[in-house]
Amino acid sequence: MSRLLRKAAVLMGAAAVAATALPAAASSLVTLSARQVDPSTLSLSTSASYVAAWNALLASQPTPAAGYANQTVTDWNGSVSNYISGGGANTDLGYHDQVTFTVAPGQTGLWDFRFGVDFGFGGTLIVDGTALETLNNDMWWGGSYSNPTQFLAGSADLSAGTHTIDIYGFEGCCDGGSEGQYQAPGAGAGFHDFTTVVPEPAAWALMILGFGGVGAVLRRRRTAGDLVAAC
Repeated sequence: MSRLLRKAAVLMGAAAVAATALPAAASSLVTLSARQVDPSTLSLSTSASYVAAWNALLASQPTPAAGYANQTVTDWNGSVSNYISGGGANTDLGYHDQVTFTVAPGQTGLWDFRFGVDFGFGGTLIVDGTALETLNNDMWWGGSYSNPTQFLAGSADLSAGTHTIDIYGFEGCCDGGSEGQYQAPGAGAGFHDFTTVVPEPAAWALMILGFGGVGAVLRRRRTAGDLVAAC
């Protein structure tokens, strides 16, 4: 490989690394799915019972009824629910919220999670198939994490790779806004909202800069070759 091409490869690689090193939320995808059900008709006690109730509901309603929706959440920041940002219904709700995210090698260790919910019939928090917490009481976090009986929380020791968080819960009325947050190891104090990650403008700019630099190098190389041929 010529020196110019090596420089081009280094430039492109540096741009890609810089782009991926830009700050981003931990999650890659956040989805909230809601279906219509009268929770008072369900038998809910264990984590498995919440999962089973949702699976049965999903089997009977593969497509949401009018007023209920599947939604992808840009920022799980407390102003998200079926009533607020989904299909519009605020009663007789079954929920399955899911977060999939990737842990980089430098982010391994104990991760903390908390989810402000409005589950009048309780809910369960599961990470990678393991239940971290199940509460059966009437839950409404109301924008505060001061009462541990009113939100779902837990910690998990995560290795590098892709991980999945599942939350199942049921609400009779009236579907207030929910929030999902994480605290990564070594990231300093404080929780951060889960977000669905999309390429940020700065990341795109760096990538474009890298490819632009490669193009400039290749054009320069071609021009130099043309001059030699003309001599």
